[in-house]
Amino acid sequence: MFLLITGAANESWGQIRKGEDEEEPILIAESELDQLLVWFVDGKYEKVLYKAIRYTEDDDQKKHPMPYLYMAKSYLAIHNSDDSDLRETYEVDKMKALKNALKYAGKFVKKDKEQDYIPKEQEYIEDLRKETIVAAETEMDNGKFTKAKSYYKYLTTLDSEDPGAWMMFGTVYLTLKARRDADKAWEKARNLLLDQQGRGLTDGQLDLLQYAFVTTIEKLDEMSDPDKVREFINLGDEFIGGEREYEAVKRSIGG
Repeated sequence: MFLLITGAANESWGQIRKGEDEEEPILIAESELDQLLVWFVDGKYEKVLYKAIRYTEDDDQKKHPMPYLYMAKSYLAIHNSDDSDLRETYEVDKMKALKNALKYAGKFVKKDKEQDYIPKEQEYIEDLRKETIVAAETEMDNGKFTKAKSYYKYLTTLDSEDPGAWMMFGTVYLTLKARRDADKAWEKARNLLLDQQGRGLTDGQLDLLQYAFVTTIEKLDEMSDPDKVREFINLGDEFIGGEREYEAVKRSIGG
């Protein structure tokens, strides 16, 4: 009897404790999730997507975070794939695969309310973050600010405490002449920086934060807003002072 009870308790990742003795019913058997993992490791991304989407359409199984994660991982793998047919099918050149990876990664984060799985997936999330940062900066360079805004929004969904993502979200709003929205996002970024004191940021988030300070100060200077420029320089001096590109921008505007 003890073995039967122990086996049942370990049968699924979907069993999450609600209290001392109460448990939610099994959502997805561990063996089924293991199959998604095997397919993913074997590069059978389309099989992962086909099966995982079925889970997300089931009233009970859609509550489990892991199918969304496997979909996100598969889309990112397709985005980076050398398979020309696969890339064409999923419109990699139009960034559809990356956007789908972000879409389902965001759902994964939202579903994992107790953060049972997120800590184990930080390496994947960081890889996705770095790909997204590159895509966003490309859109910024091309003057496609609405597209850039969508990427920065995705980054705030991946981690709601990412100050660089919030800062760039605000800066894109500035370029789109939505100053009230820009100020709200900037205030969020400022509060996060003051609360965190820059601790706990990943390499990707630190790079984004440096880019965000430089870009934001440049945009505000272009729009002749010296008071706001000074505010960001004061904040930047505290958190990224000495960083080469940041200091160069300060000198270029007489800061």
